[in-house]
Amino acid sequence: MRQSDPEVVTALTHRPWSLSQLGDGASRFSSPWKHSWMTVLDVMLDWAHHHVLWKLCGISAFLVQKNFISPEYVQYWAQRRVEVVAWTVNTKVEKDYYQELLQVNYITDSLVEDCDPHY
Repeated sequence: MRQSDPEVVTALTHRPWSLSQLGDGASRFSSPWKHSWMTVLDVMLDWAHHHVLWKLCGISAFLVQKNFISPEYVQYWAQRRVEVVAWTVNTKVEKDYYQELLQVNYITDSLVEDCDPHY
């Protein structure tokens, strides 16, 4: 799609450990076997996002759950000409951090007031 129109924004969305853990970090499965298997798949999916899928899909942005973004992570993607977008950033402190310090765009549930976190 971007080959025909480079101005089109395309993105992948990623939350590390999404297969094995819920958003609050609790295990998704009570079975140790299932949890272990999903953890292995999480590692493979993370590797695929960072080494294969981004290039294969020709993305211009990478949407990542906010807790996994650091200055080094932003730099990693900037070197690949991919913009990092944080989600879901809801408090004023978080918004200032992502906008001013990391200088990345973010997705929010509220433009004015602080919101409770959603997983």
